[in-house]
Amino acid sequence: MDRSRPILVFLAAGVQGDAVVRAALARGLKVRALVRDRARAAARLPAPNVELVEGDLGDASSLAAAGTGIDHAVLQVPIGSTETMTTQAGKALAAFKAGGIVSFVLKLNSASRPAPCEEPSFVANHMIEEAARASGIPFAIVRPTMYLDNLLKPSALAEIAKDGVFAPPIPASQRIAWTSADDCAEAALTLLERGAMGGDHRIAGPDSLTGDELAIRVSAGLDRTIRYSGQPLDEFEREVETAMGAGVGRRVASKFRYFTNYPDEAKSILAQPFIPQIGLEHFRPRDVESWVRAHKKAFEPTKKNANSV
Repeated sequence: MDRSRPILVFLAAGVQGDAVVRAALARGLKVRALVRDRARAAARLPAPNVELVEGDLGDASSLAAAGTGIDHAVLQVPIGSTETMTTQAGKALAAFKAGGIVSFVLKLNSASRPAPCEEPSFVANHMIEEAARASGIPFAIVRPTMYLDNLLKPSALAEIAKDGVFAPPIPASQRIAWTSADDCAEAALTLLERGAMGGDHRIAGPDSLTGDELAIRVSAGLDRTIRYSGQPLDEFEREVETAMGAGVGRRVASKFRYFTNYPDEAKSILAQPFIPQIGLEHFRPRDVESWVRAHKKAFEPTKKNANSV
């Protein structure tokens, strides 16, 4: 890897992209951060080795400009409709080919399933993978089980502060090897640095935990008791609809309904702890308690989240 040339990071101002930026900087790498709004992103990404470029995954010309002079990239597509996600990925891949990008890591939000499959995000992931293969550019895939970063969402922090409860739309009986945005970012950068392309890497935590077991680990990390309470899917969907608009709740909830309807698939996708593959032989994911302790300050009750409903 030519360390004098920056790595292009998509969605750099979001939780997942920001983790990639931090992982790259920790390695002494330069970053070209693709953002929607340079002024807003500057407050989040102030590091001297970060070059902010404005771009839109729907705008081919901005993607071509962002990719100029780039050898490697970490590509992530925001969750949306299947059509929107595949169109955006296609434009990014076309920009990669035109710009001569040498390799990239495709950072997916979850599992992939070919049609027939009723879960839109899984189908979109599969279609994006197929487009990446058709591009002919060497790439590797990184995908999470379920992100611990869900505990850091404002609504989750408010519930933890007010009621001492973490209530995702997943039954407590479902075992999950929880991972984090930081670990997925570390995996992506490790693969790029090693030039280890061609693999499909499921990034999971070291332990397969039920909801109650997760609560015990989170409680240990916070030094206070937290309970786990699986939120009913209909209630979750209504809340998302109210917060984000009509149709969004159903789309977001569809993945969780899939897990409920296909428990064997849920077990395969979520439950198994991390298994090293070529390129990540020495990668060691962080356990839940260590991750919580590293983010403990974010969980400290504030007047704002303690009074939230």
